[in-house]
Amino acid sequence: MNNSFKSKVPLFIVKVLDTIQLLTNFFFNRKKITGKHKYEEPFFIIGCGRSGNTLLRSMLVAGGEVAIPPESYVWPRIIRIFQTYNFLPWEKLCSLIIAEFEAYKEFYTWEVNLYIAHKNARILKGKEQTLSNIINEVYKAYQLEKTGEIKRWGDKTPINTLYIDKILKVYPNAKFIHIVREPKDVVCSLVKAGLNTNYENAANTWVSYVNRAINLRKKLKENQFFEIRYESLVFDPESELQSVCKFLGINFNSSMLDFYKFKESLGDVKYGKHHENIGKPISTKSIEKWKTILTKDQVRKVNEKTKQTIENLSS
Repeated sequence: MNNSFKSKVPLFIVKVLDTIQLLTNFFFNRKKITGKHKYEEPFFIIGCGRSGNTLLRSMLVAGGEVAIPPESYVWPRIIRIFQTYNFLPWEKLCSLIIAEFEAYKEFYTWEVNLYIAHKNARILKGKEQTLSNIINEVYKAYQLEKTGEIKRWGDKTPINTLYIDKILKVYPNAKFIHIVREPKDVVCSLVKAGLNTNYENAANTWVSYVNRAINLRKKLKENQFFEIRYESLVFDPESELQSVCKFLGINFNSSMLDFYKFKESLGDVKYGKHHENIGKPISTKSIEKWKTILTKDQVRKVNEKTKQTIENLSS
């Protein structure tokens, strides 16, 4: 029902007709989460926080072939909102989803305006009206404003690891890069960053994230899942990055090794103190740092909590 018609009839009739339309959509015209895509589906860097996720993001972005915006914690929420309200008129549904990105308290680190995403999402027609395509327009808007061109995009938000099954329903052909770090170094970093209150809780966090990634690995095709060790990336960055690039189908560029020169272009990295090392050349100083931090009893407890997951990683 167009606005011209609405302006010519009494308001109560418009309300009745709108209600009928909503009820019809609720039962017969719900929008789908995903569909066939004309673009290459995204990739996701997953794994427990403080495992080198930001380092890998910085390196890949420095290569110039992919775009990975700052972290966004809205994915679980927008999927839930879409599934709840996918009977709404398409224009309203687009606005509802994109507004969740804009309302996220740290969205300012993206340093972009999503006006173009609103505009392009609303004109999608027919089978293109899916959640996956709304999200794609958001990430396209980021690319265009930051780089001036459309590239393959990825996401690096550690907490998305816990909701990866839901995300897989949005992009069933997406690729996933799981970065793993020695758990004792991770727990020390999590506590230092204030993300966990103590080492035992931090060990539980590491286990929950890594177990989710292990379960995902079992479900996916071989060409959709790639695992990389933080320690290997730090000791031999060129070789490891070449393997990651091959997995993603992009070219390795030596500029990836100079990632620290591009810190200012990454948004959240320049705002977060816990990302300060991204502004420095790659270093092995953080490897086995736990030896100078944890007591013998703490080491024993962390080892006990992580032992089974470590075994599952290599099986």
